Amino acid sequence: MNKLLPSFLTFIFLSLLGFSQPVITSNPQNAVNCIDSCVLLDVAAVGNNLLYQWQQDTGSGFSDIGLAQLDNDTLHVCSDGLIAPSSADYRCVVFDANGDSAVSSSATVTLDSCLAPIADFYWDWSVNEICFTSTSLRAETLFWLFGDGATNSNNETQVCHTYTMDELYFVKLIVYNDFGQDEIEKGFKPLSVNEILSDFDVFPNPVNEKFSIQSSHNIDMVRVYGMTGSMLMSLTPNSANVNISMESLESGIYSVLINSNGETIQKRIVKR
Repeated sequence: MNKLLPSFLTFIFLSLLGFSQPVITSNPQNAVNCIDSCVLLDVAAVGNNLLYQWQQDTGSGFSDIGLAQLDNDTLHVCSDGLIAPSSADYRCVVFDANGDSAVSSSATVTLDSCLAPIADFYWDWSVNEICFTSTSLRAETLFWLFGDGATNSNNETQVCHTYTMDELYFVKLIVYNDFGQDEIEKGFKPLSVNEILSDFDVFPNPVNEKFSIQSSHNIDMVRVYGMTGSMLMSLTPNSANVNISMESLESGIYSVLINSNGETIQKRIVKR
């Protein structure tokens, strides 16, 4: 047995010289990052003169990201840098000087806005049945309170509810995601919704290109504000019917202040 040991060690040594494929000792780990941050994916491997080629899964297979560089064992994935996917898989191919390679397992990187949701909804009606539709942004969980003691916690973006009395009800929508919550409350009388909305009717909501405002009085002024509070447009239509273009604005939620007949109301508009 002792005579065989040197021969066995020599075989191992020669095998290592002939087959110099690198060995990956650690792989990238899954990560979730805010959209204004970066993530570092690290690979550790043993071998000689290693090259690291990072690849991204494009949906039809992995493709190279940039050029392979010596000792580049870390990939920087940034929302405003080299790559900005909502979610993507990455892997690293490690090469040695002789061209042999080893492939690490893939890692999933998710870039999230990390912002709390913004709650809003509108309704349609038929006699005493009211159907509520959420236009909330970034809402993952929704909880409805219909103002008459009934609730809906089924996480539904559209719900219908039947009221039996012509009273003033306050409907509340509470929305949640991993980064916070928001809520909004609106009041109406279900058996006479037209009466409640007679002064101002804003539609459609959400809006693609433009929305309209109808009033029983002349509309003196309309102002549109962004979520940061900056005024984006100001109109003095002097008409009971106004059409306002949103084509130049980005998708999001906007506040619309309407002045008419000495009254000022505020509406939320969702731009798709």
